[in-house]
Amino acid sequence: MLLKFTSPDMLNSTLVDVNTGKCAYNIVTILVSTTVLPEEQIRSSDTSSNPRSPTMVGSSPSFLKKRAPSSSSEILPDVVERRTSITAPTGKVLAEIAWQGCRPTISIHGEKVGGLTDLFGSTTVRFMPKNLVIPTRFDTEYVWMATTNSLTLFDCDTDSVKGSFYRNVFRLPTVKKGAKHRFLSKKKSSISLRNGTFFPDLPSPSQTEDTQSEEEIQKSSFISTRIPGLGSSYIEFTPHLLAHDVEIILSFLMMEILRRGRFGLALYTFEKPQAWQFREAHRLLMRRVRRDTL
Repeated sequence: MLLKFTSPDMLNSTLVDVNTGKCAYNIVTILVSTTVLPEEQIRSSDTSSNPRSPTMVGSSPSFLKKRAPSSSSEILPDVVERRTSITAPTGKVLAEIAWQGCRPTISIHGEKVGGLTDLFGSTTVRFMPKNLVIPTRFDTEYVWMATTNSLTLFDCDTDSVKGSFYRNVFRLPTVKKGAKHRFLSKKKSSISLRNGTFFPDLPSPSQTEDTQSEEEIQKSSFISTRIPGLGSSYIEFTPHLLAHDVEIILSFLMMEILRRGRFGLALYTFEKPQAWQFREAHRLLMRRVRRDTL
């Protein structure tokens, strides 16, 4: 399955099925309310605000607005509550994320999953210098693998990639693998002669099924622009029997936010969701300038 984001804001976008050109999912984030946290909850939020922790979505201050402390006493921060909904084209809600500041509570098809540790099915995360590896809850052999430049869903059993998140890319025209097979079969049948009589070679049922399955397989190539904001974003994955497609999509979104916090990239913000692209472009430009001047 190959889905395209119609907006740079991944939490406010339509996902279009590239194969059909039709809307597959709608992602909308709305503001619910603003509340004040109790003092005990503030302490727990501060102690768990490590961007490397899977219980947190990001470490940016924009996820948790704080008022400037007064001279007499510290003013309690306001916590903005939001709700992200992933719906089908019919409007049916498939998944929801209730945000309390930067803490998500996730529900999928009516099942209350919980926080990020529940979504990923583990409280342990393997930290390596250049990789972030987080397990999935639906398959012990599937893991999420993130680096500075990539995000994939990897099957350790078959040693193959089952999903990828593409950012700032151009997609090349889709190539149907079954097209060449159909052409050769038609050409072969048209020239089949036996004892001077024309007998077209009729495919067997198994050959017909193989041809149809090949026709359904489509391959896309992507060219990275390496410039934030230029190009489009895509999610590509193979459906899993033990997980809803919307769970894989939602996990991709959460992993992308975690990836940015883990590797010190520009973080996603609700207030200005496209601002991270400009910050990332500025960092990339300055990095290249410093590299050329050394």
